[in-house]
Amino acid sequence: MQTSIIRAALLVALAALLEATLSPLLTLGWVSPRFLVLGLVVAVIGLRDLQGLLLGFFGGVLTDALSSGIFGAGTLGGVLTAAIGVRAGTLRRKDGTGLLMAQTVAVSVAVYDLLGLFAVSLAGTSGLSGSGYVSGFADYLITGVVPDVLLNAVLAYFVGSRILRFIVTKEDTWN
Repeated sequence: MQTSIIRAALLVALAALLEATLSPLLTLGWVSPRFLVLGLVVAVIGLRDLQGLLLGFFGGVLTDALSSGIFGAGTLGGVLTAAIGVRAGTLRRKDGTGLLMAQTVAVSVAVYDLLGLFAVSLAGTSGLSGSGYVSGFADYLITGVVPDVLLNAVLAYFVGSRILRFIVTKEDTWN
């Protein structure tokens, strides 16, 4: 599989723009579609390690620049998402693209959500602090991370392989 780096970069830029503008409007509690994570996983699944990590850094910085969150949390989340996507790209089979993308997006969204929570908590602006830290964290996992993971995994399963067709320039033949 050959992935066009220009098409992948345009996909990540569009995903970062959607993450900063449309995702806050579609948020229900802690649950929202993670367009950047989906775009990064689709974009880096056929790239080499360094290309994927640089694309994740680019998408994260762009998201940080366009959103009002803590600067750097999106960048680290983008790099971690790209690293997970590049590793999952080595496992790609011709038949199971949708399931692989759903699993990769699920892990990436969980990492992205927990990273965002800890970044806000470390910055001291809000987050989980005080005497109810353990119960607040468990509540966040059950009502925030799990539904967010499920929503984005279903989105990746149905949409991810269709988006992948736009950035792949040449498909390998399997014997």
